[in-house]
This record gives sequence, structure tokens and C-alpha cells, in this order.
Amino acid sequence: MALPALALETGACGYEHGGSSVKAPKRAKLLTLDQLETWFDKAEPAPPCRGVSTLNGFLTGLAAGPVFLLPNDWMFHVIGKHEEKAFVGNKTYAVIETIVDHYNLIAHQLTAPGRYAPMFMRTDDEEVLPGDWADGFYGAIKLNLAAWAPLMAEKQTGDPIMAILMQATEPDLLEMVSAVYPKPPEAILKDAWRAIPTAIETIYAHCKPMRFNPGAPANDIS
Repeated sequence: MALPALALETGACGYEHGGSSVKAPKRAKLLTLDQLETWFDKAEPAPPCRGVSTLNGFLTGLAAGPVFLLPNDWMFHVIGKHEEKAFVGNKTYAVIETIVDHYNLIAHQLTAPGRYAPMFMRTDDEEVLPGDWADGFYGAIKLNLAAWAPLMAEKQTGDPIMAILMQATEPDLLEMVSAVYPKPPEAILKDAWRAIPTAIETIYAHCKPMRFNPGAPANDIS
């Protein structure tokens, strides 16, 4: 199945913001993010992505990272085998279009400093829980770990990446991160999410030349 067209990160997204991109089939009505969250909660079998916050982190990693990927390359990692059930006009196709649209929105936000805003979970008391978002971001890294590895080795990008990953919830990741970066005191970690937008902008600015240069080492995936 051909997935919906993805605006090619020109800063003018093909869906919400005008501009040119490959034409897609007639669009299904997009879901609200609340409706998308409900779909993630109720879909059987459960999709790999846990919800909108995880999705937002995953798509941010894709949009800000060193390698440009099309939806066909990553959609399975979001909705799993539900991708096979998508046909133009049905609910699953609307889910896919909503996800691609959300990617385009994130890519557009990243084109201007101060515009990107991550979507974190919150408790009833408004405590911010960045774990799901950070897990999603890590999921994007795992798709192209070889391309991300040099970024982790450079202080300019390694520090922002590790500041994000230390807020994840996956035990294997936390063990790896703690071996490199000692876990900060809880009082500091509690508000560490506030630095994530700046960290993402730093990563995006560093990776942008690679994303738009097919000959860059990070884009050599042969």
C-alpha cells in the first residue's frame, strides 16, 4: 500500500501549511490527537507505539535526526501490522494520515527556533512525565543507530541526546546511559524536561546538512 505523501521538510508542509509535495490519494478525515490516543489504547493487537506522547517523541527523533526516512520506512514501527489493513477511506488509513500529518507539523516547527513543543504526559496534578516521549525518541534512534552513534560521541550533540535519553523508562537504555552519564539528583531530573526543546533544536541544527545531502555519510545506508 502506498502511504500518504510526506512533505519533504521544505518548511512548507504539504498538508496544513501549503506548498508543494507529491500528491496523495483523496484524504481521509484526520483524527484529533485525543481520537488517535484512543485508537492506540484500543487497537488489537496493541501497536508498537504506546500513545501520542511516545509517537511525538518518535517522530521528533525522525524529523531532527541525521537520516531522512519516508513513512514506508518507519510506519510499521508505529502501528505494526495494522499498516496491512489500511485502505483509502477506512479508519486505519485515517490513522496513518494523521500520523504523517503530525510528522509534517513537527518538521515545520523545527524550521524556526523556539517553535518546537514536545508533547509530554501529565498527571492530574500537572506533573510532567517525559518518559513516554523519551522512549519514543529512543525508538527513532534505534532505527539508525549507526548514524546516531557519531552524534553521541560529539559533546555538542552527545550531551543533548543523553539529556533526553536519561529521562527514558526502558531499563536497558537507562543502564547504558548511567554507565556514561551518572544519574543526576532527582531534584534536577524532575525539571530536566524543560531543556528538551533546546536539546532538540541543537540536534536538528547539527543534522540538517546531513538530511539534505544524500552524499553525507549518515545517509549511506547501503
